[in-house]
Amino acid sequence: MELLNRYLQAVRGYLLRGRRDDIVKELGDNILSQMEDKAAELGRPLNQAEQVAILKQHGHPLVAAARYRRLPLQQLVGPTLFPLYWYMLQAATVFVAAFHLMAALVIALSRGSVLQGIVTAWGSFWLSLLGVVGAVTIAFGLIEYFGGGKVPWTDTFDPLELPAIKATPPPSNSAVELAMGCFFLVGWPIFLHSSAPAFARSLPFRLAPVWWRFEIPMLLVVALGAAAAYLSLFRPQSPRLRTALRLASDVAGIVTGWLLLRTREFIVANPGSGVGLNNAVHFGEHAFTVGQIVNYGVALTLLITMIVFAVDIVVEATRLLRALRPPAIVTPSNGIL
Repeated sequence: MELLNRYLQAVRGYLLRGRRDDIVKELGDNILSQMEDKAAELGRPLNQAEQVAILKQHGHPLVAAARYRRLPLQQLVGPTLFPLYWYMLQAATVFVAAFHLMAALVIALSRGSVLQGIVTAWGSFWLSLLGVVGAVTIAFGLIEYFGGGKVPWTDTFDPLELPAIKATPPPSNSAVELAMGCFFLVGWPIFLHSSAPAFARSLPFRLAPVWWRFEIPMLLVVALGAAAAYLSLFRPQSPRLRTALRLASDVAGIVTGWLLLRTREFIVANPGSGVGLNNAVHFGEHAFTVGQIVNYGVALTLLITMIVFAVDIVVEATRLLRALRPPAIVTPSNGIL
């Protein structure tokens, strides 16, 4: 069996020293047994082509040796840890994206260029994301290696400590949304078009004209959301219409918020009070005026609102797609499977 010995010699070169002899003997006995069974079946000794066919079943010597190698770490993140690892990657990605979205807004407003803010934040985003993903992967690899692939802090799990089953919550959120929407629809026009009281005229700042220009779009966004809340409370049999109104409100809210952000001026100084808003505030080597800080704060509020609208779009769209999906057909089991 010269061909078998040559094959075993090649496999031996890919094995760890400590177990070479035992593995080569085990593999050799296995292959030799197959050859003897085949020879008995044919009633004659195997020729070279038939020996080659049997050896090919075991694969290249490197592949055959790999089946017997028992390395300290076979996989970076095992199947037990992988769901938690994947969840942490998604959470880290969302956090990094939100941080750089706010950074893009601050850079755009401070430098007066939306393109410069997007380009600067975009380049930093990928570098930061690569670092965060690498750190999370290394951390879970260490947990896999030193913790034996177990999820930390789960050994003390007690089923008796599980929370009680929650009852279906009442539609209180829809009631609050409807009440707040109606209050805004009535109060916002009154606030904008009424003469300012004496204490408001004494303040160092007032609303910029942009709020009057976007009065109708803002009322439309709130009206659509209030209509969706009304349907949720009093017409629960129309879920698709409610979802459509909610999606229209979210899309209109994002468009309105983006157009508002592009104006970059939400608060202006009252006549004779500009000195207070022009006072400088230093943050390390950077200096900002009080007016800039106030406008940044309003812009950040708008950005957070747009993010909320975007998240709600994903939630509502997912709910709508599930409602449109045809129900699965369950085939009764015949008792065998």
